[in-house]
Amino acid sequence: MRQILQTRSGQTTVRDVPAPACPVGGVLVRNAFSVISSGTEGARVALSQKSLLAKARERPDLVQKVVERAHREGLRSTGQAVRRQLTMETPVGYSSAGYVVEVGPRASGFQPGDAVACCGGGHANHAEIVAMPRNLVANVPQGVPLEHAAFSTLAAIALHGIRLAEVSLGDRVVVIGCGLIGQLACRLLGVAGAAVVALDIDSERVAAAVAGGADHGVTVDEAALQTVLGLTGGVGADVVLVTAAADTNAPLLLAAEIARDRGRMVLVGTAPIDLPRQLLYEKELAFRVSRSYGPGRYDQEYEERGLDYPIGYVRWTEQRNLESVLDLLVTKKLDVGDLIGEIIPVEDAPGAYQRLVGERSRRPRAAIVIRYPAEDELPRTRVPEPALKETLPRDAVVLGLIGPGSFASRVLVPEFREAGAILELVGGGSGPSALAAVRDLGFGRVAANEEEVLHDPAVNAAVIASRHVDHARLAAAALTEGKSVFVEKPLALSLGELELVLEAAAASSGILAVGFNRRFSPLLREAREFLEGGGPGLTTMAFRVSAGRVGREHWVHDLDVGGGRILGEVCHFVDSLRFLAGSPVLQVYAASHGRSMPLQAHDNVIVSLRFVDGSVGTVVYAADGGSGLRKERLEAFRGNRSCVLDDFRELTLYGPGKPRRRRLRTQDKGHNAEVAAFVKGVREGRYPVPLEEIEEVTLTTLAIVESLKTGEPVGIVPEARDS
Repeated sequence: MRQILQTRSGQTTVRDVPAPACPVGGVLVRNAFSVISSGTEGARVALSQKSLLAKARERPDLVQKVVERAHREGLRSTGQAVRRQLTMETPVGYSSAGYVVEVGPRASGFQPGDAVACCGGGHANHAEIVAMPRNLVANVPQGVPLEHAAFSTLAAIALHGIRLAEVSLGDRVVVIGCGLIGQLACRLLGVAGAAVVALDIDSERVAAAVAGGADHGVTVDEAALQTVLGLTGGVGADVVLVTAAADTNAPLLLAAEIARDRGRMVLVGTAPIDLPRQLLYEKELAFRVSRSYGPGRYDQEYEERGLDYPIGYVRWTEQRNLESVLDLLVTKKLDVGDLIGEIIPVEDAPGAYQRLVGERSRRPRAAIVIRYPAEDELPRTRVPEPALKETLPRDAVVLGLIGPGSFASRVLVPEFREAGAILELVGGGSGPSALAAVRDLGFGRVAANEEEVLHDPAVNAAVIASRHVDHARLAAAALTEGKSVFVEKPLALSLGELELVLEAAAASSGILAVGFNRRFSPLLREAREFLEGGGPGLTTMAFRVSAGRVGREHWVHDLDVGGGRILGEVCHFVDSLRFLAGSPVLQVYAASHGRSMPLQAHDNVIVSLRFVDGSVGTVVYAADGGSGLRKERLEAFRGNRSCVLDDFRELTLYGPGKPRRRRLRTQDKGHNAEVAAFVKGVREGRYPVPLEEIEEVTLTTLAIVESLKTGEPVGIVPEARDS
């Protein structure tokens, strides 16, 4: 399918990418039309095309993150990451309409062939096919053209702003900014029985607003305030909607001056929120910022999982606002036909975006609608042939990647290439990310889905870097196919999943490796050799991790998808201590805090480990704390020797004689050696890490969660479990 993509440097292109899979709780939609939001999307392109210095001035928070990363990982690694971000192509668009082609097993209210309107950034993209959660889709009534229904999201934005303003019949409402959202707001306000005054710096847009139903139009100049006061009987506006996109607070200042005593202001567009207190205080103004399409926006339970809000408690949600707009369209109370400036084929989209940021006098004032071909018009894409086995060396490691996300693309794939693996097939993730893996990373082919990677006869090694919920299922399936598997941590989110993978591994001709890279880092291996050099003894270890905060909305906190940071990352440090101790884990005890999240999602936790040989270790994993602290610090003590490993960049050894310090130029967490060991293991049919240790570390990590639930120690090896 074809999809419009943009880079952070402002380049727009149309790519042929794999179609998405139908979501379990949603529908797959073949778009007929989508609308370019001239304000939001034009501003994005304009920002993208600014110099790096200009971008840095606008986002100092991101600059600080880059500086911290450079300090931690080195300039070279950070520079590569920044360059990748600048060239990475991402989907755009959030308002479309088309036909349902597939319904997920847990989605209700839709059937194949239904005409629907779609909303939501990251979902209702400018693409031929989109995967939509059920709450972000609404049925289009018969009689509404789909090119009109494609405006529903944009109109819902304006409608939600009006609802926040609590507009009543007869209210005098001023709309500042007569772009596409402003035009729709003026028309909806007219339907609501308000007296509407449209303001803009562009006289042509003001005229269009009046032609569309606004009662009065005012071009913003020095006399605008007095003009509006005259139109409102000297009182001012009951409500002011600011739908403009501006680099200064001028629209908000004007809104505050125009509003009447105890009036209401709602910011629907974008402008710096910088209002003098005195201006608001003197009139006792109410000011609100509208959050997109309505209640449910940015709520994962609503948008991603389809949990609707009861209508008795939340009358107008995102979906119900969409439905309201569609009802107005079918009854002709709202007409958007004259807002369409042109309808262009998807291939012409790059030129349309350039016009949005061209000379102001030549920018399109009406909406640009993108048309997508019907199914029988679609060109057939030629799929490259798989690598011929007879042309490859007998010990060739032919790779299939599932999940070409940021980590896999930035870290794993370059290491596999350096280790001599053949990058053959990529699937999973989004269509653009899979295509980028072919274009930028050197993979030979794109698979239509994950299953194709698992069953492809040319692939003998699968790399699984998808979201955590799929790791065990995909790993077991690939092992059953006789492929070797490298799966990013965690291996499993439950005991049942772990048993599934272990059974498949035991019966497979392939090998299994889990992405516990730290045990392959040169400094940790040197630390182990140093401690063992002092002779027999027990080890005392402390691993402190300043993990940093991850937003509550992040998928890793979703227990059904990511399993929480304990399973997703603390497993790394359990494995590191297991490697350093050189002895199986006997027992684990954990304590945590974080009452605002489910227990398993806690990310401020202390883990105590007892090993079979008597060694002990702790992991202090903290999301709280200052950002300037280096992330990881490991201290270990054995006999008359001690060592301190600082962020996998500096190792200090204390023992007989003077302390010895070794410092690397850049951080090395062992990814290179880990991947090289896996590739070698595939060729030789030998596990780089014994399967028993993989099982033990995963069991220990699962036991951390169990200990948090019960408040009791949990045994790991059989004798400890029975005690």
